[in-house]
Amino acid sequence: MKNNESYKFVKLEKLSRGRFKNFIIVILVISIIGVTFINKSKAKYRVTQSIQVVSGDIYYAKFDYKIMKVYLQNKDKTSYVDNGTTIPTSGYKLRPIGNGANDSYCTINNVRAEDVTITYNNGQISINSKRKGAKCYLYFDIQETLADVIKKQVNTVSDGCPAYEEAPSITSIEDKKSLLCKGIDDFGDTYYFRGNPTNNWVKIGNFYWRIIRFNGNGSIRLIYSGNGKAETSGTGTQTKTLAYNRQYDDAQYVKYVYGSTDSTIKADLDSWYTTNLKSTYGSKMDGSVGFCNDADTGSTFEFYQYFKPHDRIYSNRKPTFKCNTPTTNLFTTSGGTKGNQKLTNPIGLITADEASFAGATNNDYYSGYYLYTGQNYWTMSPFFFYTIGSVRVFYVYSNGGLLSDYVNIAYGVRPVINLKADTLFKEGGAGTSTNPYEVVI
Repeated sequence: MKNNESYKFVKLEKLSRGRFKNFIIVILVISIIGVTFINKSKAKYRVTQSIQVVSGDIYYAKFDYKIMKVYLQNKDKTSYVDNGTTIPTSGYKLRPIGNGANDSYCTINNVRAEDVTITYNNGQISINSKRKGAKCYLYFDIQETLADVIKKQVNTVSDGCPAYEEAPSITSIEDKKSLLCKGIDDFGDTYYFRGNPTNNWVKIGNFYWRIIRFNGNGSIRLIYSGNGKAETSGTGTQTKTLAYNRQYDDAQYVKYVYGSTDSTIKADLDSWYTTNLKSTYGSKMDGSVGFCNDADTGSTFEFYQYFKPHDRIYSNRKPTFKCNTPTTNLFTTSGGTKGNQKLTNPIGLITADEASFAGATNNDYYSGYYLYTGQNYWTMSPFFFYTIGSVRVFYVYSNGGLLSDYVNIAYGVRPVINLKADTLFKEGGAGTSTNPYEVVI
């Protein structure tokens, strides 16, 4: 009898455990189904709205609006054209919500809504509202380029600017005037800074630059002037000191690239560009406008073979922004319409001609122009080849003048780059050293 009772007890215990296990499984299945249903409901709910519990206001997410129309300002800026519902990706700025005839606005239940906010960044629109059903009408103005803004300040000959394409005179800027003058380059009209401007500072990441000029294609030519802060003098205005070329006993060593070999200074500039600008800002660079390394031969005297930059600046005092024989001397990247397309990286040096237009001369020393730094630094303009065995290139002397020296001497390196014409800058910049125009990433 005891054995039977023991058997029944064991059997009952096994049965209870089995039922309990099944019961747990059922509970788990029901829980999973319930959680899945709740999450799906929440996901659907989040697509349309989010709740700010603390204030009690309901804020509807950006999915709960409809863009009805997009209007773009026409080129003469007198009216707006219907662009359907397509948002422009660049070249325009959004007119904010307002009550003007061409201000952006949204309606809810056919009434203008004052509690809607709209932001536009990098071609993306974000609209937020406390209520459902916003219908929005967006107006975009043409975004003025930096060149458009600054070119309104162009000076005239009587102010101290040289006549169009004329050699500058040092006497016209002895009072340290800030001038924006007009010239001509291989691409059209160029607008260049001369004298001592205070509104030509640009910041790219952590680097500071001075605008040399707006090229004929609208791009912006800049020269390096500081890492971490705006520098106007001293070694901070350059990345390092370096020989232009370690080879010096042949005429070809004045070239930025000779044959398939890079000059010493080009190799260094390429490395600096790759490390500091290429990954983040490479898409903003214009490589088609190029850098002029005018190595065409000019006059001769005994054992000296001079190059064209010498004749223009020393003999004729008539610099130019145009590049002699651009198919060989204008260093550009591939894809442009002019130049030799030999560059992988769109970086170079200033020319002696550009320094002349800014205020430097070969026989007077002048510190009252913005390219003066109190340091010696290289240009990329060849000077002469001494046939017994040495070559010289122009450099900006520490007292502000333009001199030449042997290419194997170490002088300052000041990178020069060109930003695309449509580069966008942060709002509020004034171009000063303390409030520069800052490039938007």
